[in-house]
Amino acid sequence: MLDSALFPAEARWCYVTVDMSNPDLENFRHLHPLEQAVVSHSVRLRKAEFGDARWCAHRALKELGLGNGLPVLRGDRGMPLWPDGVCGSLTHTNGFRAAVVAPTWSVRSMGLDAEPAEPLPEGILGSIARPGELPRLEKLADAGIPAPDRLLFCAKEATYKAWFPMTHRWLGFEDAEIDLRLDGTFVSYLLVRPTPVPFIRGRWMIRNGYVIATTAVPAEGQEDNGPFHQVLS
Repeated sequence: MLDSALFPAEARWCYVTVDMSNPDLENFRHLHPLEQAVVSHSVRLRKAEFGDARWCAHRALKELGLGNGLPVLRGDRGMPLWPDGVCGSLTHTNGFRAAVVAPTWSVRSMGLDAEPAEPLPEGILGSIARPGELPRLEKLADAGIPAPDRLLFCAKEATYKAWFPMTHRWLGFEDAEIDLRLDGTFVSYLLVRPTPVPFIRGRWMIRNGYVIATTAVPAEGQEDNGPFHQVLS
């Protein structure tokens, strides 16, 4: 489902697919008690998606050789609180959970978002899209890309997930203009000031019925050489 081309070379990731008709709490039951407490009063589905995403996070941290089993708790606006020396992102949607982590010496902040590869509900596009983004969506549709409006939403969510840990400030849909490109890349131009970076680069793909978007901001002193790896086929 996920592809190495979506992430910087130093990143590690993990994902699971699940049966939505029967939420499984097995991964939730193996979480640290402090992690379980975050959603202790939630419904079964919420506990399941939280447990699966955190399980992915711990697997990715183990591959990275960081974290030492420390709980990944929740901060402002749901931001994951990663162990020292780590940045990362989580996502969960219908039947899919995933996490990505990277060392902060290489990556300053990351975003990961996944959505069903289906058009947005009627009326939603007008509330998330800037006028300059609409011609790009038409170009993607003309090229046969399914649900380009959902792709835009996903890219904006991945942008926000990279933005918030750097600023602890809200970023509205209107506060970033996304240049979605046919080669599987995008650039999010940040329109608010002050901003720690003028833009955030990202990658996207559509696979197995999901739209997936990722973003990464290089650590200070690391060169921003553009998209993370080779162009997606």
